[in-house]
Amino acid sequence: MKKIVALMLVALMTMLLLTGCGKSGSAEPEKEQSSIDSIQTFGDILALEGGNAQRATYDGTEVIAFELDGKYYRAVAEIPDDVCQALWELDYFDERYEEKEKELIGEIKPDRIEDLTGQKLTQEEMDALAGKTGRELLEAGWYCNGYNLEDMEFWMGYGPFEYTVAFNEKVAEEDWDTFEEEDIADMTVKSVTFLALGNATDIEME
Repeated sequence: MKKIVALMLVALMTMLLLTGCGKSGSAEPEKEQSSIDSIQTFGDILALEGGNAQRATYDGTEVIAFELDGKYYRAVAEIPDDVCQALWELDYFDERYEEKEKELIGEIKPDRIEDLTGQKLTQEEMDALAGKTGRELLEAGWYCNGYNLEDMEFWMGYGPFEYTVAFNEKVAEEDWDTFEEEDIADMTVKSVTFLALGNATDIEME
């Protein structure tokens, strides 16, 4: 029996699953490819196609992390308290959610857009983690978002990104219900592969 356990539901990771819809037989011109230089507002970010993005609202701050042209960015802006409150009150299951979201923040210009790409581990750096213990990962700042004990694959965050970490050891099925993150301490890493943006909207409030 395959058991996949999710350890943490990242409520801040609201995915912007925005895919374009073309009409059959229409002769619409192709959209011009977006570039980071063309991003002027949060509305421009919300209009990007693809689902590898996330948004978070803090007290007075709006953050959107997103992927564009194979690179990863985080846009940050101060926003009024009433806009914060309205964003918190949005219902994600409302069929007009995306429309309301854009109405609230679409015209806001980010105060800064940070390039996160350099924080993504290279293949060489991921390969170098093979043989490390789970304890070494945890002490280095890695954290576990979930796991699949049948395949011994763990979805682990490090910096603004998430990786799939496979361990060499096995956990007996009768121990699955009592397994905890700390139990990886004495396990050894088999492989690490890049997965996606992780908790990229978690910023230090200045």
